[in-house]
Amino acid sequence: MRESLKYPLAIFFLLLLVTLLFRINRPEKREPENTHNHIAPKEKTECIECLERDSKKRLKLLKSTRYLEKYIENVIKKGSTQKLGFAYGDMQGGFADSAAAPKIAAYVVSLAGRKPTHPEWIKEGRTFYVSNCGGCHGEDGKGINGTYPDLTRDPLLGIERRIEREIEAQASQ
Repeated sequence: MRESLKYPLAIFFLLLLVTLLFRINRPEKREPENTHNHIAPKEKTECIECLERDSKKRLKLLKSTRYLEKYIENVIKKGSTQKLGFAYGDMQGGFADSAAAPKIAAYVVSLAGRKPTHPEWIKEGRTFYVSNCGGCHGEDGKGINGTYPDLTRDPLLGIERRIEREIEAQASQ
């Protein structure tokens, strides 16, 4: 009878070992790799991810050109449901492809009188903007009779509201 238990016991211990190894090596148990590094100190002071972690620097972040560019890219890619009070309602995402979004953002930033982080994209961004965004926001970016947001204002209305909320949050601390 003892010989007949060897095979089932061996399978049991093998399954137990596999289960333990699986539980130890589960991806959700592993610590994420720190891939967020900066070569130059200046990069850290302009990095959106770093600034978002520090509540004291959020206001500076919200007013930065880099944040404005990322905000515009995000609205182009994912849309906007901020209920800003315009007659058109919410903007759907996907009006331009992901490769064109940062170039459009560079152009829109220039409409607001700022220097984009990639000024070399302005010319190409204008072409994408006119064909994808100009129908609603106008070729000059001022919106059409207040029906669509004025993209030349600084800060944009959505960012202005975020700045107001941040100031209120800091005041209540």
